[in-house]
Order: sequence, then C-alpha cells, then structure tokens
Amino acid sequence: METNFKIEENYAVRLNGIHIDLHNNFEFKEIVELDNIVRIEFIKSNGNWIHRNEFNKLTFIHENVNFKNLIDGDNSKFPEDENTLSGITFFSKSMREINDGFMEHSKPNENDDVIYLFENGKMFRLNCERIKLITEK
Repeated sequence: METNFKIEENYAVRLNGIHIDLHNNFEFKEIVELDNIVRIEFIKSNGNWIHRNEFNKLTFIHENVNFKNLIDGDNSKFPEDENTLSGITFFSKSMREINDGFMEHSKPNENDDVIYLFENGKMFRLNCERIKLITEK
C-alpha cells in the first residue's frame, strides 16, 4: 500500500509537512463506495479551538480496494461520538480478527490494512493499493 501521508500518534496525519488533527479538528461526513474505490470524507469541526486556517474538508481516496470491513457503532449513549475519529492506524492484514489495535508506524508495510476507529465503536478497515489524501481550504 502506498500513501501520500504519514500517521502521527494514531489520531492525526502529516501531509506535506502539515500536522492534521483528525480527532479534535474534524468530523466524519460520509463514506462513498464506487467500484473498487472508497472515499472517506471529513469536514472541519466547529470548535472554538480550531485554527481559522484549518482545512475545510479532507478526503481519503482508497484506490483498488481488495478488502473492506465496515462495522456500525453504538449511538445509544453518546450519539455525538458517531462522527469523532478515535484513531487511525496501519495494521497487518494477517490479523484481521483484531480491529481495535494500533501499530506504531507512520507508513504502511506492504501487507497492511488501514483502520479508522470512531469513538462510538464504528470501524472501517480497508486494504488497497494506494490511499491519496486530498485537502480543501
């Protein structure tokens, strides 16, 4: 798997030298599946701690997806957590029975999946050839 970004501390990514805090500054908007491409979109949150120059939208484009596991979360206690990312990680595809673990590497190994975990337990796990992060101001 190739990426144009690095994962930092399992809650953020670095793109072109810019630290992007997915947990605190962005909310999940939608996941769109078309053929073997999966797009995961985040939009800027509304908190007063968010810098005015923060990106308005982030789109992770997963190309040539050959594996996907999508699990809905539980919104009964804290529905506001549905769209808050708790972590992002690359994780070996040989351990697909583990969907809540984290690995401490910023770039994927050849046989890694990417896992997006949300505060309410929602999870997206994908394996693909390439992930391209696109930003919009």
